[in-house]
Amino acid sequence: MLKQPNIWIGGILLLFAIVTFFPFYYVILASVSDANLIKEGELLLTPKGFNLRAYAMIYENEKFIHAFLVTVSRTLLGLCISLTLQLTVAYALSRAYLPGRKLFMLYIIVTMMFNGGIVPTFLIVKATGLIDTIWALVIPSAISTWNVILLRSFFEAVPDSLEESAKMDGANDIGIFLRIYLPLSLPAIMTIGLFIAVSHWNAFMDAVIYTNSDKLQVLQLFLRDMVIHLEMATLMGEVSNSTEVSSLSLRAASIFLASLPIIAVYPFIQRFFIKGVMIGAVKG
Repeated sequence: MLKQPNIWIGGILLLFAIVTFFPFYYVILASVSDANLIKEGELLLTPKGFNLRAYAMIYENEKFIHAFLVTVSRTLLGLCISLTLQLTVAYALSRAYLPGRKLFMLYIIVTMMFNGGIVPTFLIVKATGLIDTIWALVIPSAISTWNVILLRSFFEAVPDSLEESAKMDGANDIGIFLRIYLPLSLPAIMTIGLFIAVSHWNAFMDAVIYTNSDKLQVLQLFLRDMVIHLEMATLMGEVSNSTEVSSLSLRAASIFLASLPIIAVYPFIQRFFIKGVMIGAVKG
């Protein structure tokens, strides 16, 4: 009797998986198809011809390489800063003996419900001299209230006996944090680290607001400019499907290459992901 509902659930999940994967599949097909055999808006189920010239042109584009390196630098720097701050704040708030703990927690929760908005945040970033620097892309978003609350719940679930034993052996709070809590919270760190990295990698609006020069152009800005340029060139008749590479193939290749690093990283942390998403769900 239970098999039939399971089949229906499996079928629905499979359908959602196909619908989710198809746009990515379409991008891959469009990026390797022959320019003379595809056209804008056409539904592709199999590649038409085979041409890797779009990838070659992207790799030969110095602006793409520069934007890629800027995005990598921004993601790594933002990941390190965010994890360091969020882990230390969450650990401090998880200690029952912290003076003013409830007041600090209330202050953090208020910031999750209310924020200054785009204009006040921009004025603060400008007043601190961070405009047109990479720090403007990583410092304003360094603390995530939601992540701090999740990490605090994870730290509180660690048995107090471990901390008491470490203190009996002469360990201080820093040693306990580095040698006990960080190793035990690896699933939480990897899961939240993935969310932070994806957020920085896909970030677009803060780069538009806080950067002016091309030296800090991130990958998402490059993709936007490229899509606008190719669409305008197509509209003006400067690009046609008779060329060696179509504008559709160039856009698809750029999108695929921009997504590839995050896709490549995910399998290595997948084993931590299931444990990490259950942070705070069950507390004994």
